[in-house]
Amino acid sequence: MSETTKSDDAKADRIRKKISASQARTQGKAKPRKAASKPRARKSNGENFFDRAIDDHPLAMLAGSMVLGAIAASLIPASWGRKIASRALGAAALAGELGALYGGKALEAAAEGARAGQDRLEDLGETLADQSTDARRRAAELAAIAAKGARETGGGVLKALSDLRTDLRERVRH
Repeated sequence: MSETTKSDDAKADRIRKKISASQARTQGKAKPRKAASKPRARKSNGENFFDRAIDDHPLAMLAGSMVLGAIAASLIPASWGRKIASRALGAAALAGELGALYGGKALEAAAEGARAGQDRLEDLGETLADQSTDARRRAAELAAIAAKGARETGGGVLKALSDLRTDLRERVRH
């Protein structure tokens, strides 16, 4: 056996033992596990201090963030804040105008595409109607030719049968 196979077998055995011990505890056949002597930190699932604080004390975290925001706002000069706000509003207005412009162009392009598609469908419908009319006319002509051929063939067959009957009668008489 290779090293990896041995370690895999050992790991599988440990898991089997844990499962059987757990089943025995649930059925009341074994002693309960010992409680941990000190509480474990909840960092095992990736939580940090702030995640735990938000989960445990959400209102305190909200109040603290409001206080920190108020302190930061009082430290920033008002003129600087107004400049940033006016620039942000200008950028937002420009973005809105550009969005409206591009949206209008996209709407026009979509309408033009729809009109072109409708025109093509009308042309296709007309072509199909013309071709079906032509096909119907050709089928009628072919049916007339076939009927005429059948009549001629039928008449020829009847004449040949009549001639054959006449020949047979004459031979029988002789």
